[in-house]
Amino acid sequence: MQQQQQTGFRYTFLSKWTVLILTIVTVGLVVLFTSMSFQTPINMASNVGLGVLLLLLAILVYAIAWIVAFIDSIQEKAYGWTVALFLLVPFLIGPLFYSFLGPKNTR
Repeated sequence: MQQQQQTGFRYTFLSKWTVLILTIVTVGLVVLFTSMSFQTPINMASNVGLGVLLLLLAILVYAIAWIVAFIDSIQEKAYGWTVALFLLVPFLIGPLFYSFLGPKNTR
């Protein structure tokens, strides 16, 4: 059997990279929501309904990012991060911190 060469870059769905990408997408959706919903003056051309749909999509994407970070922290046996993700839920910054400061992916 051939040995696989180890590289410094590993990507799986349950990784810090996935969490970072989903968090960036969430920020983009929230920016679009605010630009569509809070135009001044609010007129018939403002897309409040579309803005609200973008906000709901942002909430869904953020929830997926949080779940991926949570499962990845358990998979990496970094239980301190598992607790930290729960504690940071009210501040909405858990997945962002996890993607930059979380444990190195080993699986």
